[in-house]
Amino acid sequence: MLPGVEPRVLEYVVAVAEELHFTRAAEKLHVSQPSLSRQIRDLESSLGTRLFERTKQFVRLTAAGVAFVREAKEALLHIERAVNLAKAATQPESFSLGYSPYVSRRLVTSIRDLFTEKFDRVHLALAPAHGDEQIELIRKGTLDGGLTPLPVAAEAIAVQSLGLEPLMVVLPERHQLCRSKALRLRDLKRLPMVAVIRKLCPQLHERIHDAFMREGFQPVISDEVMAPADAIAMVAARDGFAFVHECDVEFRCPGVVFRSIERQPLALDSGIVYRPDGASPIIHALIAAFQRLPQNSFSTVA
Repeated sequence: MLPGVEPRVLEYVVAVAEELHFTRAAEKLHVSQPSLSRQIRDLESSLGTRLFERTKQFVRLTAAGVAFVREAKEALLHIERAVNLAKAATQPESFSLGYSPYVSRRLVTSIRDLFTEKFDRVHLALAPAHGDEQIELIRKGTLDGGLTPLPVAAEAIAVQSLGLEPLMVVLPERHQLCRSKALRLRDLKRLPMVAVIRKLCPQLHERIHDAFMREGFQPVISDEVMAPADAIAMVAARDGFAFVHECDVEFRCPGVVFRSIERQPLALDSGIVYRPDGASPIIHALIAAFQRLPQNSFSTVA
């Protein structure tokens, strides 16, 4: 490897090659665009050849760039394997991860599959637990980490956001609003809402309350339930509506329909929480691996 060519510079080149846009590549890598551009220019100077053709209208790879990116991807893959093998030598036999019933099942599945792929020698123990319960178990050392809705206000706990997922409206199939493919929040003004108990997921309540207040009214809660599946079942049995994760459409409960929200979409932020001191060595590797997943693995809507 040429002097000064570090793995992060290879990541810069690969990101620009994938995005064909310097600003988007910089945003993807969470670095400044001028720094990214400077590093690539320095690399091209060291190589004595250009990797990218740049104009105000487009960015594209040169023939040298195509060859370089192909090998850079291989190099980065080998570096990641080397890091994982080194960590595997000191990995614990098990890793305990709590998950709230109010985080997306899609997120839990993505984390589980990723863990199996990256840490196949470590037993993953998933434990259902509400947010406050997770925090207490993490502090005691019973859990290594937890998946929970955000924000979380807890001292001596580290938090890493993993993304947002849209919320959808579930309605009884007999309701006239089902004729619309998408709804606006004000369409729900006079309907009773089935909601999860506030203390179990205050973040969801705050998101919904704030969204309705921006529309000039407060939701009327008719019933409270313990879990999203219970809300869907209750809507099927009576009038009213509930908010559920986009992936909850897969429940396919008879008697209900799911509708998206136009213009002012709602989304719930989810993240992983852990102790910053004495955290399992797996935590940071797991977060880094998740952040490299394609965006469609877990939605990142604003």
